[in-house]
Amino acid sequence: MRGRVARRGDEPAMSELNSERVLVDVARRWGAKAGVRVELLGDGWVLRLSRGDRVRYVHGYTFDLNGAGTAGVLRDKAAASEAMARAGVAAVEHRFVPHPDLAKFMPEVGGLEAARAGFEAFGCDVVVKDNAGTGGRGVTRARTVAELEAAAGGCFARGQSAALCRFLSIERETRLIMLDGACVLAYSKERLTVRGDGERAVRSLVEARAEAEGPSGPAARCLANADEGTTAAWARVPAKGEVVLVNWRHNLGQGADVRFEDAASGAMAGRLALAMSAVAALNLTFGSVDVVRVAGREMVLEVNAGVMVDAVAKSPGGPAIAKRVYEQALSRMFE
Repeated sequence: MRGRVARRGDEPAMSELNSERVLVDVARRWGAKAGVRVELLGDGWVLRLSRGDRVRYVHGYTFDLNGAGTAGVLRDKAAASEAMARAGVAAVEHRFVPHPDLAKFMPEVGGLEAARAGFEAFGCDVVVKDNAGTGGRGVTRARTVAELEAAAGGCFARGQSAALCRFLSIERETRLIMLDGACVLAYSKERLTVRGDGERAVRSLVEARAEAEGPSGPAARCLANADEGTTAAWARVPAKGEVVLVNWRHNLGQGADVRFEDAASGAMAGRLALAMSAVAALNLTFGSVDVVRVAGREMVLEVNAGVMVDAVAKSPGGPAIAKRVYEQALSRMFE
């Protein structure tokens, strides 16, 4: 496949940075200034960056900065949680459930039998997710064996493995984007809520909010990505003044909104220390650490090598922040 070279004339204005591929926009602008040739491969999903004889790649939102072993571990939620546990990092345990077809290659039991074992170990209330997934898609809560088998079957239809973790009543979730052991951006994920009027169902309230906010707002994201498990409760008509949590997930793609945090503040000290411990345990150069508070205790939920700040760029003041984060990572690749 031929690469298409991004030229200076292709550069968007800052007001147009809220595109579907913020990273492409930033890379074009940065490359023109840094003397780096930027080529778009795979319809822009892969970036080939070159200056002289040095070539670097960005695949999706994963930068050419972490070692291959670290990148592999971070594509495996269960492996990452085990690696952090071995290093003494407080992290949410994820159990690996291989596809039934892979069970013969694994020392552990695979398929639904492994899923049922994890289900019982976690008190019969679990979250089932693609072991290598992202963005909250396919993340399902299961409280019965039937729900568990349906959720695991969905994971097996999409990929080679699933991950199980205990369902937790998360009080707060904060994402810290880390580069070379320092936090370059921190924000909390505030879940979408609507206020009842005593007449309309939750779905109608979400749709009204989406229309008011526009297609890039959290309500529109929630409508676009919500699954049957989420929308099943949307038929209810809440009482007037009742505040309803629309989605139990904290994912930005599932309707959560961005609230920027000051990583240097005293309130962030515990979360920052925990993120730094996770970075050290995983040999992470660039990635994001999701820290959750459960019953007053801070824990690492997940660590990702891919860094997507599209939702950040759509927040007030976000375009400049997204640009700064990506430019720091791009520059780091050419040091």
